[in-house]
Amino acid sequence: MFMTRAPSPSKSPLWSPTTKLVVGLTLVALAAGMLIVFRRYIAPLTVALVLAYLLYPPCRWVHTHLRLSWRATVGLVYLSFIALLTLIMVLLGLALVQQIQSLYQVLLRFFMQEVPRVAQNLSTSVYYLGPFRLDLTQYDWNALSQELLSSVQPLLGQVGVAVSVVATRTLALLGWLAFILLISYFLLAESSQGSMSWIPLNLLPHYGQELQRLMEELGRIWHTFLRGQFTAFLVMSVLASIVLTSLGVRYSLGLALLVGAARFLPYIGPMVVYIVISLVVLLQPTNFWALEPWKHALISIGVLVIIDQIYDNLVMPRFFGRVLGVHPAAVLLAAIMLTQLIGIIGFMLAAPVVASGKVILRYVVFKMFDLDPWQPPEALVETQPPQPWWRRTWERVKAQAEGWRRELSSSARGKEGGDL
Repeated sequence: MFMTRAPSPSKSPLWSPTTKLVVGLTLVALAAGMLIVFRRYIAPLTVALVLAYLLYPPCRWVHTHLRLSWRATVGLVYLSFIALLTLIMVLLGLALVQQIQSLYQVLLRFFMQEVPRVAQNLSTSVYYLGPFRLDLTQYDWNALSQELLSSVQPLLGQVGVAVSVVATRTLALLGWLAFILLISYFLLAESSQGSMSWIPLNLLPHYGQELQRLMEELGRIWHTFLRGQFTAFLVMSVLASIVLTSLGVRYSLGLALLVGAARFLPYIGPMVVYIVISLVVLLQPTNFWALEPWKHALISIGVLVIIDQIYDNLVMPRFFGRVLGVHPAAVLLAAIMLTQLIGIIGFMLAAPVVASGKVILRYVVFKMFDLDPWQPPEALVETQPPQPWWRRTWERVKAQAEGWRRELSSSARGKEGGDL
């Protein structure tokens, strides 16, 4: 009987640095080419990933309390979500599309007809304020109006294309919606009930633990954003819809969506939405409160500003345990670039993309200089939310009054000592 010796397992040869560089550059080139060729799929895939991330907590809750299998839990949650989405589309879909179309027509008519007419009137107007004379004929208002139209027209064109797509390509939108739901379902169903990590980073040699830490830091950013901003979008849209409908403002549903979407772009977003609402109210001929247009606009904007401030200072700090730590100007630039790349989804995700880029850039720079990228963690340090302007003003007034009180007390004690 002959004994055969089992072949010893061969050790895989290591790649040389040149081979690693060539393979890495080839993968980067292939990834860039795929992004260019399949660019139209970036937005729906991003929406599918975000949807899976948002539906993960309810799936985990149902799995814990109903003791179902993970696939059965995901299927139950998705069926409930589809039923709720269908109900919303049936109840609000047609009315919302009609209001958005009418709102777009109003804005288009204002910029294309009203702005040139106002510019023509200003170019021939002279106003007297007491002893002062304001001559507007010396300015070329027609040229200014043309500059304004040239800057606004591309944006209105993009909005018009989006509105026409929503209104006419219903079957295409339903197909994309089914694609998003299917991809997000498989992403969530194939993940574990303990986490949503689809890449086993802990198995990578040397850098697995460090990359796991980096993914955790990025996960905190996206968890904070998705929990806070999307909650703010829903809450502010509902509140704005109730307020604008109660005040008798036309296109209240469409304007309410704009109020919610403005939460994704700090400072600039609310300002633009307030201007749009003011234009809509001023161009509205009548309202059931029998208010003059300027009073109606002032009340509508005032109520929305109050709600916005209350939500920012009382509600949002409960959702944002950590701030994203990015400058609003950087978010604005990122929103413009990402909107050009993947559309409205890029606009909504500009803030976490900038915050994630900041963390990754900091990690790379620290590693390039052989420093510890996690000490000190400046990008994710726990900070208190900024105080509202009225509280800061009150604190300054209170400090000034305290200073005056101390001066009066010291001067009174000095007089009493002199008398003694």
